[in-house]
Amino acid sequence: MREKIDSFMKAFGMAEYPVLFRYTDSLPEGTLLPPEGKHVCVFALLAKTRAEGRPVAFSASRFGCRGGGYYLGFLDAPREGIEYFLSCGIPGKMEGERYIKTPELARAKFAQMPVRPAPKEYGLFTRADMPHIADEPEIVIFFAAPDPLAGLHFLASYDREGEAVTAPFSSGCGAIVAFPLAEAERPEPRAVMGLFDPSARPYVQENLLSFALPYSLFCRMAENIPESFLGTRTWETIRKRIRG
Repeated sequence: MREKIDSFMKAFGMAEYPVLFRYTDSLPEGTLLPPEGKHVCVFALLAKTRAEGRPVAFSASRFGCRGGGYYLGFLDAPREGIEYFLSCGIPGKMEGERYIKTPELARAKFAQMPVRPAPKEYGLFTRADMPHIADEPEIVIFFAAPDPLAGLHFLASYDREGEAVTAPFSSGCGAIVAFPLAEAERPEPRAVMGLFDPSARPYVQENLLSFALPYSLFCRMAENIPESFLGTRTWETIRKRIRG
């Protein structure tokens, strides 16, 4: 696992290591969990993982926000009246985010969300350069600016006839957990671009999006690095710009 991670970091010239996600029944020492009963965005906590390397975990009783608890598989629904919350709201009762035009359309979108129940007690995020990483995570998550994002997109597509990247309408946490987990079940899994969610964007830098890979796709891409465009003069020009 570490060798594959290092090959990505070198080929892309990236300074920030990806974040790994897996379900587990035990946690590394020093893992941060959200306070029970307190609303905290998943990405606010992941900032600790990204910047400090501290593991972050979520569970059925400590999920940060109901949306995060839902997309990580710990809750049956994100919140009561979610179709109104995402659309027009309810006058005098609930302000709507106006991300979806009508409650009916919001219900239809939620009926298609690929959320599965969490198979273990915790959903754990770790940084890929830390000693407590697993040999085989379920998802590898890059937080990437346009230049490395372009490279990741083209590498995912390098040996594919069909589209290898999808960018679904989703919450930020759905795009880094629920959708990649669903892609992992496909014969030809795709990478998932995300962090288009305006509610999640205040917790990340303005020039970043997420690029989440099922682990099998990450391994496939790592094998393709040596013979791909990442060794060309074209990419070297971009890599120098990434490194600054």
